[in-house]
Amino acid sequence: MHYTAILSALVLSTTLPAYSQVPLAPAPHRAGLHLAVGSAGIGTGDYMALKGHIEYAPFFGRYLGTGTRLAFVGGSRESYATVYAPYNLNDPRTAGSRGVTVPYAMSYEAVNLEQEVYLYPFGNNKQVLFALGGGGYVGYSNRYGAPATRIVDWNSGAQTLTLDHEQGLHAGYMFSLNLDVSLGSTSQWLVGGKTSFQNDTFGNSLATLQLKVGRQF
Repeated sequence: MHYTAILSALVLSTTLPAYSQVPLAPAPHRAGLHLAVGSAGIGTGDYMALKGHIEYAPFFGRYLGTGTRLAFVGGSRESYATVYAPYNLNDPRTAGSRGVTVPYAMSYEAVNLEQEVYLYPFGNNKQVLFALGGGGYVGYSNRYGAPATRIVDWNSGAQTLTLDHEQGLHAGYMFSLNLDVSLGSTSQWLVGGKTSFQNDTFGNSLATLQLKVGRQF
């Protein structure tokens, strides 16, 4: 009996420290900070632009999250158009222009504050995170398009040569697909991708594909 008590004490003294050294599971992440950069097709693919953003993305429960971003877009492409000298039907000296082909630069620049809600159908506590996003944005944009001859008086047929240009505040909607992979023993680092579509009140649409890196905390 005496030897049994001694043996039990020795077993406990050797096993308890081993259990105390087992690492605890990391605490679930509550938010992430992401950087992304990629290409955006302007309009129906007229030309490409560069889009980048920085995003703060907290989680709300296991299946929901949000993303608040400051985004920058910019791109341009040289093109050519045939323009005609303005004319007036009542003035024969201005009729019969054969037109001139001129180069011009199509360009688009914008700064947006974007807000999305993310749905994680498989949960946001996985190593691979898949999310469906949807939301809206506000911002300021500046766009130049092709020059064109426009009628200013339908009665006389008077025309003028103008450059397609719009700038100012805008708002719009967007939706996205997001896929991220957690890295490291604590799953704090993320790499992934984001594809999105957005359209604003000027009628400018962007289809974007971006690569992301991030850190969860």
